[in-house]
Amino acid sequence: MSKITDRLKIDAEIISITSAAGATSQNYDMQKYGQAAFVVSAYGDLTGGITLDLMESSAATAAGSSAAGGKAGIVIGGTAATNIASGSGVREITLTMGTASTTGQYFTLSAGTVTKKFTYTTSTAAWASGSTLQSATNLYFGSTVGSTVDTGLQLSLDSLKTQIESTLGFSGSLICSTLSTVTLQVRCADSAAGSIGLSASAVMTAAVNQAAGVFNLQADQMTSTASKRYLSVKVSTASTTCRVAVDVIRDGGRYMPADDYKYKLSS
Repeated sequence: MSKITDRLKIDAEIISITSAAGATSQNYDMQKYGQAAFVVSAYGDLTGGITLDLMESSAATAAGSSAAGGKAGIVIGGTAATNIASGSGVREITLTMGTASTTGQYFTLSAGTVTKKFTYTTSTAAWASGSTLQSATNLYFGSTVGSTVDTGLQLSLDSLKTQIESTLGFSGSLICSTLSTVTLQVRCADSAAGSIGLSASAVMTAAVNQAAGVFNLQADQMTSTASKRYLSVKVSTASTTCRVAVDVIRDGGRYMPADDYKYKLSS
């Protein structure tokens, strides 16, 4: 059995984004390939989102111009600290609990098409393990200490971690780890179907740590009339600096005869 790298052309690079103007990957030649996938994974403060554009050009050293294959740009990351739209490619977030949280405040968290509601309370009967008040549509978390001191915040996040990873919660699709007294890291497991979404109130805010997006393109979608044969990804952002990993996978190597060669295709 051949190795994956024997059958697919795989390239990888890292781009550092230092300003809103962004940066562009190198150009990748499509002349010998039938299709390509550009997998872009960004790390940093992505709460405001970043934009990805798939570009095409006619030379290895020429800047990309029009969107390759007419594909529109995509935005990955969050919209704001209290909102992450579903389908934004978010794979990891850090949740910070509000110090003025009160009983009844809630937020929703989603993984792919599955959405759960998490309600804050100081009632032990609601958030305690095995509580009959827990349900698949509303899970309680909190602490009798409340949220005005570090101990209460930590205990609240501990109970939230338990509920997110429970069978009523996301049952392993989301993995949590406590980073500090007031923060909880939530990331998608390998088995997760889809990305993370969030809608929150004063009880919780989020920072987007990692997000990913993918472009798939057939070689014949490129603008042949303008001799476009190179692809690149442009990354632009209006938030803080970040690092972006670009993986390029090309497949379907094809025979390219000389223009004056006479031949016929077999039936």
